[in-house]
Amino acid sequence: MNKYIFVFISFFIFSCSSDNNISEVKSNGFINGIDAKVMMGSESAVEIFNKIDKAWANFDYDLLKTFIADDAEMRFADGNMAIGPDQFIERIKEWVKEVEEDDGNEYTWTTDYAFALALTEGEGDWVNAQFTSTHTNPESELSAEVFYEFYHIVDGKVKEWNQFKRDVLR
Repeated sequence: MNKYIFVFISFFIFSCSSDNNISEVKSNGFINGIDAKVMMGSESAVEIFNKIDKAWANFDYDLLKTFIADDAEMRFADGNMAIGPDQFIERIKEWVKEVEEDDGNEYTWTTDYAFALALTEGEGDWVNAQFTSTHTNPESELSAEVFYEFYHIVDGKVKEWNQFKRDVLR
């Protein structure tokens, strides 16, 4: 009986200990100039990203628009910028034409990875993703292009998007 009381008291003491505070946010990293820390983001933001990626790959522009906030700032790797869903879709259509008609490549890609990060203070998540677009034109000096994109997703919509690119030579 004494063993059971000891176990119960031990359990009670350790469960009340402040060292076992499971509500503490685990984080690492920093952003210069702000007090917030970096932490893992939500799976729901990655799910939104997957829907965006699928709609984009299927050229479902109407669906793609539903994931872009009206005042979203979208910055492309080539220096172009779009504000809101309509400008974003128009720029994508121009890009598809450049890739397919002007460069003679297929406008396709492989999504290499995606994960979400967030700040301990602030709204939304940042989904970081990488894509590889293999050049199909045998006369292209490039073998592929690797794109790095950052989606700031708040309440299911992209508020900001940034894209960077690395060329892979043949």
